[in-house]
Amino acid sequence: MADEVTLRPERILRLAAVYHGVLGGVPALLPHDLLSFLSLEPPRHWLLYYLVAGVLLVMAALLEVAVRRTELCPGILCAVVTLNLVGLLILCFFIHKSSLPMVLFGPAVAAGLWSWLLWGLFPGKEA
Repeated sequence: MADEVTLRPERILRLAAVYHGVLGGVPALLPHDLLSFLSLEPPRHWLLYYLVAGVLLVMAALLEVAVRRTELCPGILCAVVTLNLVGLLILCFFIHKSSLPMVLFGPAVAAGLWSWLLWGLFPGKEA
């Protein structure tokens, strides 16, 4: 019988924190490079742009707190799962309704997959 490879919940939370940190840090630190890579015009309202990057960075910080403080983990997971699902819906809506590049469906799908993966980490949930 083959040995199963499983990740501990702490490692999954750390991977999620790193992913959300990178996904929020790149637009926050390199906005013009990211927009030129995606062939997009700079936004008229930079506040919304930095709000999205800030939410991703806050989610990364929350996931790191969930690793260190296990009693807060259920609430933090609920918040991060909800924010990822909201991000999925908003991205899919705006990609469909406007002329945003189709490559942005990648982060949208990733948000849904992170929600599904993190949902399985709720305490007391059967695998």
